[in-house]
Amino acid sequence: MAGMAPHGGCRLTVPALADTTVMTVAMMGPATLGGVRHTMLNSLRRRRRRAAAEYTAAYLSVWLAFGVAALAATALLPQLPGQAALGTVLLVAAGWQFTPYKRRWLRDCHLSVPLPPQGWRAERAALAFGARNGLACLGSCWCLMLVMYAAPAGRLLWSIAVTGILLAERLRQRPGRAVRLAGVALGSAGLWTLVLAVS
Repeated sequence: MAGMAPHGGCRLTVPALADTTVMTVAMMGPATLGGVRHTMLNSLRRRRRRAAAEYTAAYLSVWLAFGVAALAATALLPQLPGQAALGTVLLVAAGWQFTPYKRRWLRDCHLSVPLPPQGWRAERAALAFGARNGLACLGSCWCLMLVMYAAPAGRLLWSIAVTGILLAERLRQRPGRAVRLAGVALGSAGLWTLVLAVS
């Protein structure tokens, strides 16, 4: 990832912002599929593509704002050694998987609303639906995405793993088991990473 400091921390630079944008679109883009489908099915045929684009833009804007905030925070906060920071974030993410807040936000990720089929009300509704789903998914998955900012190396592998968890939780009708399995896996990875950091 461009814009990374030598010790593993992120810097708020143009290359880092560009990489954050690419990472966000690549990782969160597939999570929009359910909402895009709902938006298109609730729109007139002639405006389905525009409605899908409005939903997607609003959804990804929420995550891009989070990415900028995460970059700014990691640039300002004191830096832990790379493996220690990653292990800590993994354990926090694992704990978050078992909280009632996680379950509530994830449930909100799966909620849909009726959308007006045409007119300005339809435009506003598609944007609002995308923003609402983006915020719900942010509440559910913010800890997982922090892994990408804490990992000092192997970001491609981490991005594949995190994207797999996000998709399993977002696209399954009953994601409870996937949430629990992800929590166990994240906790195990966090403990192992901390052991390596102190050894």
